[in-house]
Amino acid sequence: MSAALRRGALAAFAAASLLALSACGDGGKDGKQPSAAPSGGPATGSAAPAPGAPGKDEGARPLTAGQAEAALLTPGDLPSGWEVNKDIPAYDVGASGMQFGKADKAACQPLLDVFVGADNGPKAQAHAMTDLKQAGDTGIQMTQGVTSYQEAEAVRIMQQKIDFGACGTFKAKGADGTTDEAAGSELKVPALGDGARGARVVFAATEEGVSIQHDIAAVRVGGTVVTVSQASFTTADTAAFESALRKAVEKVQQAQKKAGGKG
Repeated sequence: MSAALRRGALAAFAAASLLALSACGDGGKDGKQPSAAPSGGPATGSAAPAPGAPGKDEGARPLTAGQAEAALLTPGDLPSGWEVNKDIPAYDVGASGMQFGKADKAACQPLLDVFVGADNGPKAQAHAMTDLKQAGDTGIQMTQGVTSYQEAEAVRIMQQKIDFGACGTFKAKGADGTTDEAAGSELKVPALGDGARGARVVFAATEEGVSIQHDIAAVRVGGTVVTVSQASFTTADTAAFESALRKAVEKVQQAQKKAGGKG
């Protein structure tokens, strides 16, 4: 799957939805369009404690491709109103498919890598991902990944340094050659699994006239990194985001127990 395709599809949907809302007079009592997602700014909270304590979950086996695929979220795992996003073609490109693009600042590239998508990162033993969307005019989309490694490599991924202070503003170049202004900040996420981290990346207004906010969470379960990225252009659905993250971690914990090692 291509993150550039995801971003393009979201922007197009957002523009169409805003036009529909305007035509129907639903943009607010004052006739204004719904406001764009808030920009990054200061960190919204501290991340969960760093994972990888000595001796914890030693020997957890990586998931197989089949186990990773089976652990993905489905619409039935989420509140009513979610469905598979058939607008996004399924390309088997591995964990790099989670990546949003290339940052003009090296310090900000980890934000676009969504923790597991780095070009020079550890080789995943198994990777699966899915795209879901909320029905109706919200335009909210969610990408979930299950990426399994040797456990020591998963620990290193979760402990990678991200200089949020250097990424208040930066440029992100997509695979399609377009460049967007972006802003990154830390995002507080539920303390789950063997360690959790969060980040927010906001892409400034596109040529369609909307900004796109990506709330990203990564949770380590043994040697597997669970990622959930929610994209929105009006108001993020924090409850759905956190509910999806909890369910995704639960499914991977069950899969990890079958694979061997603590979940």
